[in-house]
Amino acid sequence: MKQLTDHAFWLTSATGAHCYWLDAGDRVAIIDPGMKPGLNPVARELRAAGRSPYEVTDILLTHYDLDHSAAAAEWQRRTGARTWIGAEDAAILTGAVPPPATSFRQFMAAITRVELPGNLHLIDGDTELWPGLAALHTPGHTPGHHSFRYERVLFVGDTGTADADGLRPMASFIMSDPLQGLADLARLQAVGADWLCCGHSDPVRRR
Repeated sequence: MKQLTDHAFWLTSATGAHCYWLDAGDRVAIIDPGMKPGLNPVARELRAAGRSPYEVTDILLTHYDLDHSAAAAEWQRRTGARTWIGAEDAAILTGAVPPPATSFRQFMAAITRVELPGNLHLIDGDTELWPGLAALHTPGHTPGHHSFRYERVLFVGDTGTADADGLRPMASFIMSDPLQGLADLARLQAVGADWLCCGHSDPVRRR
């Protein structure tokens, strides 16, 4: 468990995408808990750091891809936490709407199915989930993709990767809407943040 700020931490034992821990006092969130094989290693990592998985009050999902969200349903069952996901992505998981009509999305839909967690709270556009925590709709990667900002930390999911100079685009073939993805990236670049926490590059402190 690597501390980034007083309130944000990187949980390095997750499987799949990078996973983060946000301690906002009376709200404690795990962000993108990853794939099922990483669930127990993350729990052990927390206990080794003097924390407990049962502190979690909220599960924040940037989007529905299994490398970010497959462990979320079991986390929710164990903790009773609220689960937050974009309304458009929840609709895809339930089958109410089809996934975006790209080769990558159609392939993923054919080989994987992610369980929609319980105690579900849908995020619709830009909103404040609780005081100080903003959800920013960044739908280029998936239609319901959201990034999260708490204080000077930005959790960008798969909107991009990061280095010390800022955010970089993801490969276009994994984006549901590559042009929207570039617009999302430009928007997030303009957000005042000291830390960039991505799904597939290590957290970076901006210069």
